Amino acid sequence: MTGIRRLQPEDATAIVDCFRRVYGDSYANELFYDPAALAEAMRQGRVGSVGAEGPDGSLLGHMAMTVRPHAGVVELGNTVVDPQARGGGLAWKVGAELSSWCRELGYQGFLHYPTTDHHIMQRQSVKAGFETGLMLGYIPAETHGQVGDGSGARRRQAATIVYEPYADGAAFDGYLPEQYAELVQELVMPTGLPRKWRAATAAGRGSGAFSLQRHRKRGLARLEVDAVGQTTSSGLDQLEGTGAPCQQIDFSLADAAIGVGVRAAAARGFRFCGWLPGFGACDVLRLQRLDEEVTDLGPGLENPVARQLREVYLTSA
Repeated sequence: MTGIRRLQPEDATAIVDCFRRVYGDSYANELFYDPAALAEAMRQGRVGSVGAEGPDGSLLGHMAMTVRPHAGVVELGNTVVDPQARGGGLAWKVGAELSSWCRELGYQGFLHYPTTDHHIMQRQSVKAGFETGLMLGYIPAETHGQVGDGSGARRRQAATIVYEPYADGAAFDGYLPEQYAELVQELVMPTGLPRKWRAATAAGRGSGAFSLQRHRKRGLARLEVDAVGQTTSSGLDQLEGTGAPCQQIDFSLADAAIGVGVRAAAARGFRFCGWLPGFGACDVLRLQRLDEEVTDLGPGLENPVARQLREVYLTSA
């Protein structure tokens, strides 16, 4: 009999052991290789994990929620199932308990990122959810189990962005840059989320605000721009300077000057990646730039929105 339970910081070592059994050293999230850092994240409430235990107390499955400050949604993922326990729907059982926990905490929904190697997960994700983005090159080629391109070489794979609601979402008034206004509104419509948009016509004022995160094991660098201003160009320079094969920019859709920032990013080769509702204190517009030499630009996409977004990327050069 397998037991499903909410894990505690004391379970961090068992979680890491489970990831190592399945992925070796190839899993792209460094946190799940560091028991001390993972335990601290769990104590602080930044990560909540649900696990499946075997009769001997070993951890056979895991899924986590990642909590962002002031966000209306959580991120669900970091799913792993021990090979000896596959085929019995264990991941769905762990996911159901994690989803119940998120509801108890009052979140309006969640975001998750099905990889394009998992065709069943892609199809399942839109039964109650909505694709709102496509992150090409998000999964490192070195990740255990990635497929090749037919020549024996492995390339960085993609993940979709999926929003799944628990309840009616909170209303939000924001700003859309002209370049992506129609596309974002098209993505919003099927979700039914109450959104009112204004044209982002303001100029950047003041110094602006940004932060840069490096995820070295994933080969990802992400610039989070809370406000476009005089320092935005410096932030873009720093992002480019990372040399990461996958680079992303998150712009706040509450910023009236977002149009200025999007134009500056587009001039440097950044293209549409996704719309993330409730990702922080507001919705976020994500752009991406890739090292196309190491990226699979034709991943297996199961659903029409993801296929449309791939075409948007390929035709917006």
